[in-house]
Amino acid sequence: MKRILAAIGFAVLGITLLLVAGREVWAVVPAGDQRPSWHVQEQTSTVYLPLVVRRYDPTYVSPFGIVMYGRVDDASGLQVMKDAGSKWVTTILRWSDIESTEGSYDWSSFDTKAQNAQAAGMEVFVLFTGNPPWAAALPGGPVTDTQDLVSFVTMMVERYDCDGVNDAPGSPCVHYWSFYAEPDNGDINRARAGKGYWGHDGAGYAAMLSQVSPAIHAASPRAKVLIGGIAYDYFEPDGPFVRSFLTDTLSALNTYPGGAGAYIDAVAFHYYPINPAWSSIREKAMEIRSIMERHGVGDLPMICPEMGYWSAEEAGSSEAIQARRLVQMFVRGISVGLEHMSWFTVFDASPEQVAQYPTEEHGLFPYNDLTHPKQSYYAYQTLTQELYGARYLQPLGTSNAEGYVFQTLDGYEKTVLWATVSSTSVSFPYSCLRLVDTTGNVYSPVYDGDPTWDWDGTVNGEIALGVYRDTPFYVEPCH
Repeated sequence: MKRILAAIGFAVLGITLLLVAGREVWAVVPAGDQRPSWHVQEQTSTVYLPLVVRRYDPTYVSPFGIVMYGRVDDASGLQVMKDAGSKWVTTILRWSDIESTEGSYDWSSFDTKAQNAQAAGMEVFVLFTGNPPWAAALPGGPVTDTQDLVSFVTMMVERYDCDGVNDAPGSPCVHYWSFYAEPDNGDINRARAGKGYWGHDGAGYAAMLSQVSPAIHAASPRAKVLIGGIAYDYFEPDGPFVRSFLTDTLSALNTYPGGAGAYIDAVAFHYYPINPAWSSIREKAMEIRSIMERHGVGDLPMICPEMGYWSAEEAGSSEAIQARRLVQMFVRGISVGLEHMSWFTVFDASPEQVAQYPTEEHGLFPYNDLTHPKQSYYAYQTLTQELYGARYLQPLGTSNAEGYVFQTLDGYEKTVLWATVSSTSVSFPYSCLRLVDTTGNVYSPVYDGDPTWDWDGTVNGEIALGVYRDTPFYVEPCH
């Protein structure tokens, strides 16, 4: 249904305000009209009005991000992801890269990451890890003296809070700080390879946050401290991750003054479709949300700074399937309130890695090749364009199809949908539709009675749109 927003009612008009003899006179001229403006004999004054821009919502925060754990530069995909509409970059800050020797600092590597991301118009989500050997036995585990960690993160947050005091060159802004790579890991071998190692010590992780978080917030009131991103998957005994970690951490934080909400600003988790217990990212998010609610922090944001799907035929996929799954993951995530999601990653893993583990073919581009975008790249670009500024409204609510309804900046409803059976039709009460497929092909106008698209075969004031299993389309009325 067409819902034109009153707030943008004059956005397509040229408006001139003249003050004539103490009276306000409005001259409203259609944009592009070449007729002379009104001629007023009396003396006039110019009043500068706030600019009202069509298709702009200053409160909108894009949820679309990309993982760049290595360098953050054009050779690593920064420019192509900017072009694709990415507004977040998930990257790593390794303590050991900056303070390899106690008391000696070299911030240059992360300065470059933060500066480049800001120049590209992207927010930075940090995975903090890499404890130096002088400070801890493991790169992602407990430190020997928590005060060493507190001192470092205080300098770190001050350097990147863009307040003009002790900032990095260019005053880049970084506000999101998560601690350790999948800290719910309980396997020592994975921990030695760089994963977090707090799975069986949620109380210890909480104790660390109880000291680190106040220091971070004191250094920058805008800073956000997060648990995770937790894997919350592949649980013991078959896997390395400890299911009770989040519960243990939140329970322990609730014993500190102010409770868990005083020490964390959000919870981050990773998602890959490998657990049959969750049919999609929605179900996993809702389970984690329920744990948060039981511990009094159900109102805090949730973020998915790493998620992905592969394209390898050896893993039962293809480029087309990966592209479709990308759209489904992002749209489903938005529908359960995830504020930020980052796709893993720009590039496929190396051919040698993919040969051994086909699910490592998860990039938007082939290994180190930005000249041949995969279908998933075009799907990402289409997604960000079609849902730019859109607000989630509700699920579609129809049988044999899954869909989610958004309100666009223009005030129209736009639905992203796909069939859950081999094929079905979904009725829209319009005489004309604009359709966009996963990779950006536009079909418009599609009229009531169209022999290809309208499956009821009649001109009857609605279009029974034909859709197919797991093949997303963006659907909105012609306007």
